[in-house]
Parts: sequence; structure tokens; C-alpha cells
Amino acid sequence: MRACWTAQLLSAFQGLRGCELYERAVQTGHAITMQEFTADLKHRMRGVWRNAELVDPNTHNNKLATYHSWFAIPFSSNERMPINVPRYLHLDLSKHVMRNINRFRLRAHTLKVEAAAWLEDGSCVCDQCPGEDEHVQNEVHALLICQDHRVCELRKHFSFLFTPFFEDFSAAQPFLLQQVNNQLVHDFLSQQINRLFLFLSELMDLFVAGQDQSAADQPNNLAEGHPPL
Repeated sequence: MRACWTAQLLSAFQGLRGCELYERAVQTGHAITMQEFTADLKHRMRGVWRNAELVDPNTHNNKLATYHSWFAIPFSSNERMPINVPRYLHLDLSKHVMRNINRFRLRAHTLKVEAAAWLEDGSCVCDQCPGEDEHVQNEVHALLICQDHRVCELRKHFSFLFTPFFEDFSAAQPFLLQQVNNQLVHDFLSQQINRLFLFLSELMDLFVAGQDQSAADQPNNLAEGHPPL
């Protein structure tokens, strides 16, 4: 038997900081202050991101934690303020570049860290790095660490993006030898330079060239951090 709409409304208040106040207002016919309610609702919705803060994307293959640590725009401390959208969405970029950036940011690509979830006995190890060292091919690896000669040439072409952040980066060594902290990755990807987005798009082109993209075209299921069924 279906519950009445009042019961459903009261149930929807669960998890809000002012849950008891809102329930009492509905039951007694009093008004609910919409500004306070909206801020409370935003706080509840942001809970998924607060949980993501506890997960390190370098040690856990979790899409939500990856996005939160490396790509997300920080929320304003004032929960009544509107949410900012990524800067590239305001730029006049081609559909191809826009799609590449979206795929990179949302882990809707075929880098090994994602493809391994789709393939039976799939490996996360980068298959483009020379040598015997095994590195997980994730977004940071593609950005900074992969030693494939094409990727290195691309980094050298966009060297002005790297030199302000990474002392070890040079034309002679256009890659890093070790992982960097998540905040530095976030700062690098938050640069207010339009050509950063062209670099990300060309980087995606290098890594997805000749690969089957059917898996990447499926729904992303970002919030759960799992591949779609």
C-alpha cells in the first residue's frame, strides 16, 4: 500500500540538519523558510563529496574520489552561493575538444585504469611506457609520468604549462619520475590558461588512438565509482 504524500514528504526530510524542524512545520501547518531549507538540502547533497575526501585516488580506483581530488571546483563556504561550473564550459571550443576534456575529467575514457574494469583479466599497467617499470595508467600518469615519446613531445610543446609547477620538468626530461601530491595535480589542472584544454584534448587523442571506444560511450555512473551494468 502506497504511503500518502505527506508521509513521503516527511520521509524526504531524513538526513537534513533541520529534519525535526521541517517535520514539525508540515505537521502544524507552519511555513518553512526556503533559504534555510535550500542551504540544508545543498549540505545533504554535498555529503557524497565530503565522503570522497577520505579516499585517495592513487590507492583506490574510485571515480568520485578521482574527480573530487584532481578536477572539482571547491565549493563556497557559503552554502547559499551558486555552484561554479568548470571554466572550459564558457569557452568557444570545438565539439571534439569539449568531448575529450569531458571524458578525461569524468573518467569516461579508455585509459587502462578504466578499461580494466570492462575487460576480463584487464590490466591497469601502462602499455605505452618503455622499459620494465610498471605504472598504473591513470589520468596523472598520462599527464605527468608516461614516457611514451609522443606524449613527451606533446608535453615539450606545452612546456609553459608544466614549468611553473614541476621543478624536475625540462626539455631533456619531459616527464616526472614519481607521483606528486593530489593538491599539486589539482592546481595544475586549475590553471587559468586556455591552451591547457587543447593540451588535454591532444593528450586524449594520443591515448585513445586506434582503441575501441564503445565502452567509453556508455553511461558513466560517476557517483558510485563503478562501471555501468
